[in-house]
Amino acid sequence: MIPVVILTAGSGTRLGEIGRTFPKALLPVGDATLLAMHLNAFLAAGSRRFVIVTDPSNVSIEAAAKAVLAGSGAELFIAPQAERLGIGHAASLAAPWLAGGPFALVLGDTYYSAPDFSPAVKAVAAGGADAVLSVRTVEDEAAILKECTIALDGTGRVLKIIEKPAKALSLVKPCGVYFFGPRFLPALAATRASALRGEIELTDAIQNLISGGGLVRTMETLKLDVNITYPEDILKANAAWLGERGLRSFAHGAAVIGDGAELSGSVASAGASVGAGARVLNSVVFPGGRVAAGAAVSGSLVLENLTVTPGGGL
Repeated sequence: MIPVVILTAGSGTRLGEIGRTFPKALLPVGDATLLAMHLNAFLAAGSRRFVIVTDPSNVSIEAAAKAVLAGSGAELFIAPQAERLGIGHAASLAAPWLAGGPFALVLGDTYYSAPDFSPAVKAVAAGGADAVLSVRTVEDEAAILKECTIALDGTGRVLKIIEKPAKALSLVKPCGVYFFGPRFLPALAATRASALRGEIELTDAIQNLISGGGLVRTMETLKLDVNITYPEDILKANAAWLGERGLRSFAHGAAVIGDGAELSGSVASAGASVGAGARVLNSVVFPGGRVAAGAAVSGSLVLENLTVTPGGGL
């Protein structure tokens, strides 16, 4: 199985106070964090080498990764991104541990479900494609406009990719998991900062690969994905996690749930506390979060000393 690069150095600015409290990769979804989900998904697929690009001021990512990988026999390498110069720049920092070969790249703030990575891995490992983009077909163009868009030919080959487009080229939406062959790293190294944000864009590197004759294909390796950018996306991801499992609610074994407390459409994370007789509807109680006895919470994210209700303020 190919090495895996996980990008976790994003600032989480649009999450507000949540982003200042929790690294995005350590946000809780269901029974784990996003980071644990990525690591476990690729461990199950056979990966045993992980490179995590981090904010050097945040040591919690490395500690969390080590805890997940303990006993797995996997190698872990940490690549600090001292300056936030774009996703492409972050990916380039992993190059010393990739030996120029194929690898998978994961945006650490993406939640996904039912991954089937093997066809994409085989394609880049065997030289059947120079890159494979995980994609889903969506109905709403708005989901594409805030991320990126691609144009395809009739065989599924990517002809063009554009970051933050004014108009969607198709309703095929790239997700936050990519697979690259050996031709990608040279294309990335030749990519310069964009006029869009003054950053080295991953999409520009992929376009460079295409323009240089590289074969970039798409595959539906995921059933769904949620890019966590705003507080409401955390609620969406947790609702999706519950829905996939047919659960009305979930309380982690390390959460404290008081007598008569009612959870509906909600997740209580490890270390969360819900007091006796409390009612929690369509919410997520974070590690350290407390819902007082008898309180009613709806559509909210409950952290230690902070409750965020998307659309309703703090």
